[in-house]
Amino acid sequence: MATSVVVALLVLVLVLGVSAQVGSGVIGFGISLYQDLCCQACHDSLSSLWLTCTTFSNATASSMPGMSGMSNMPGMSMPMAMTSPECYASNTPWLQTMAFCIQQHCTADGYPADKQAECFSNQAVGGARSPTLEQSMPFIAPTIELAANATWLNITSLVNSEVYSSTYGSEGEFRRSEYLHSTYALTLYLVVIGGCLVCGVLTQLAAAFPSIHRRLQASRFWPKLREYIFLPGLVGSRRLEPLPGQVGYVPRRTISIFIAIYITLNVVFSAIGFGSFQPNINFKSKGFELCEYVGNRTGILSLVNAGLAILFAGRNNLLIALTGWSLTTFITLHRWVARIATVQAIAHSVVYTLAYWQPGYDGFSAYVAKVAEPFYYWGIIATICFSLAMGVAILPMRINFYETFLALHIVLVAAALAACWYHIVPHFTLAFGYQTWLYICFAFWAFDRTARLLRIAMFNHIGGSQATLEAIPESKVMQLTVYPRSMRGFGPGQHTFLYFPALGMFWQSHPFSVSGWKTRTSPSFKVIAGVPPTGTNKTETKNNSDIVVLSNGVVDQGPMSVSFLIHPHNGITARLQQRLASSTNPTMDITVYTEGPYAGHRAKHLPLLNADTVLCIVGGIGITGVLGYIQEYATALHNADEISQRDAGIMNRTKRFILAWSAREISLIEYVRQKYLDGAAGIESSFWCTDATVSKLPFKKDGRYEVDMTTTGVILGRMHVETLVKSCLEKECRTAVLVCGPGRMADEVTKYVVNGVKDGFIVDLIEESFAW
Repeated sequence: MATSVVVALLVLVLVLGVSAQVGSGVIGFGISLYQDLCCQACHDSLSSLWLTCTTFSNATASSMPGMSGMSNMPGMSMPMAMTSPECYASNTPWLQTMAFCIQQHCTADGYPADKQAECFSNQAVGGARSPTLEQSMPFIAPTIELAANATWLNITSLVNSEVYSSTYGSEGEFRRSEYLHSTYALTLYLVVIGGCLVCGVLTQLAAAFPSIHRRLQASRFWPKLREYIFLPGLVGSRRLEPLPGQVGYVPRRTISIFIAIYITLNVVFSAIGFGSFQPNINFKSKGFELCEYVGNRTGILSLVNAGLAILFAGRNNLLIALTGWSLTTFITLHRWVARIATVQAIAHSVVYTLAYWQPGYDGFSAYVAKVAEPFYYWGIIATICFSLAMGVAILPMRINFYETFLALHIVLVAAALAACWYHIVPHFTLAFGYQTWLYICFAFWAFDRTARLLRIAMFNHIGGSQATLEAIPESKVMQLTVYPRSMRGFGPGQHTFLYFPALGMFWQSHPFSVSGWKTRTSPSFKVIAGVPPTGTNKTETKNNSDIVVLSNGVVDQGPMSVSFLIHPHNGITARLQQRLASSTNPTMDITVYTEGPYAGHRAKHLPLLNADTVLCIVGGIGITGVLGYIQEYATALHNADEISQRDAGIMNRTKRFILAWSAREISLIEYVRQKYLDGAAGIESSFWCTDATVSKLPFKKDGRYEVDMTTTGVILGRMHVETLVKSCLEKECRTAVLVCGPGRMADEVTKYVVNGVKDGFIVDLIEESFAW
């Protein structure tokens, strides 16, 4: 966690520095829209009138770019008029009419005299110090009111009351609507990030003071919350196993509740608080006005959710370290928040399309004319890119073509954000603060990418880190040993992202769980077989496994290294296997880059801090996610006489550590036993091999082989998870169950852990999982 914090702080300083230069807030929070509404209404009621010093050109409004096809609209065929700031500052009718209007209407609104003088300077004379409001006041109050359709201002006049009322009401309603957009958008950020921060602070307190967690476990309400809310799936026990047809995953109940609340919040915020003022100076009908407000609201909320989706997808998301939630949990939130953002972007586009079929507009012809404007078609492009990015993220695409999916996903999201920029900034400039929501998206993305580069620089030699790839005999699995520049922060429950520039596509990286790590001096061990530890139930030992208990010594381990077990799938891991297979040797040297350790945060390991018994249930290549915990436990046990309990690591209270591993390849089991478990002290190990071709054995009615392979100490058949979990639960004993394996196994383990909680046992669950 220390490495993550150092990197994050460096990047945060950079991002805040950039934000300070480009950010100015949003409407209502840093940007005041129509702050002096009465004064603004006076200006806008008069600003379209021509003065005696107004100049004219031969061009017409309809000849301007983007105005073609609109010559039939009122005023579009008239000559272009320009009134300069000097003209306004020297024209007596303008100055006196503006001054009288401001004094009359702003005084009625309770606007103080000094503010009236300030807004007169800003609105009437373009910020000049003179003439002032007091100097411009007419000696005799005007009595002639301008006509509603007046075009000239030749004498000091009263502003037309209907025009002023319409202008004041229209701008006031627009200001209220924009303020609500910003309020609801910021509320989303506060609810999500604030909620994570609260959970994180509580988790950090529990990690710093483990007694808090123990008291919660001993309480009456906490086990009920875990039984019904925190642990189970939404319906049944399915959580990490994909739904039939690979349509997706069902998040666990806690996450599902959060997602449901968040969806509801977005629906409510997209649908409430809309008003209308008619007659309106900006919109010809109430329908168009409401479409404008709904479109702006959904557009802003879409950008907010896009920012949160980018935050949750980041590897260097600080919320992971704070809360202890896994990257898989945040990726789940990323997917749902991104879906909401896309739906809101689509709603934004649909509503703005429907607006041109409202009364007072020409339907298709008006829409076609609008689509020809750059800001409009850039918005359409952004919506299409968001929709395609969501489309390529379907589960079958992620599972079968992950590298293609990832590249397309990143390109489409980047294109969508770029299109949003051209949709917003050239049209609205920076005055409304809409670009701020984009700045947040850019900042989250820049934060993560910059942190990755810093990590690469921190953990690698110039030119990369040397690594050795080794084939495991009679197995598809390979071992990769990397020799990084720094070993800072490596520990149990971690993974890293590796780059293989020699295989092409040097920009691609893939996550691999850390199987083990070696400093220059590490504990080494000798195997003592057939001695069950104190407290082991002999009947369960006979029925479930041959227990192997290990003892230790110390040797010089050579250069620092980090090890990984890699099971090839498609893409880069398949190319690694092909490269190794084409080599004449069973090992191959290769250059890699590592981003250093991720995950393994103390907040996630909270259950281990209090556990008397740790049960690791592992399936297949999931062993790579558990070996780090075995090394941590064995090292702490070896150094027990030399260090205090406080410094003994994350399992300083643990008296019993049980490993139950089921794998198809007997060769993999034997390799791990010899290469990794020989370095683990005091571990109770049980092994199952599910490959029925290994030996011809009787098949029992329950579908499990129960006969030991005497030469290997491995049970043939399927692990009986329920029996295993129940055998390790004891009253007044705190048990932590760590599961790492296929989704179906993880869901099964979760089911029996929930049952254990229901039966009154003190049992926690830690999942080391990766869901596509």
